[in-house]
Amino acid sequence: MKLEFSELAKLEIEDARDYYNLQQEDLGERFKEHIKESVDSIAQFPLLYPKVTDELHRVVVHKFPYSIFYILLDETIVIVSVAHQHRKPFYQC
Repeated sequence: MKLEFSELAKLEIEDARDYYNLQQEDLGERFKEHIKESVDSIAQFPLLYPKVTDELHRVVVHKFPYSIFYILLDETIVIVSVAHQHRKPFYQC
């Protein structure tokens, strides 16, 4: 399957990485590694993770309070957002 990131998801990842790097050296890079591991798992097993709506799946990122939300469109996995679990953005379920 093809994998795509929404612009929002890309910005959320970079913002979180920058924030974590300000907190501790290389913490942001470790955050991105955990995001990559989760995305690799999504790519390998796209139907494994639970749905939070009829189309939207959710994966909890290990060691960081973030969730990855994605949808399946034909042969494409679209990462819609990477949301902090303790915040309530309008798109979170």
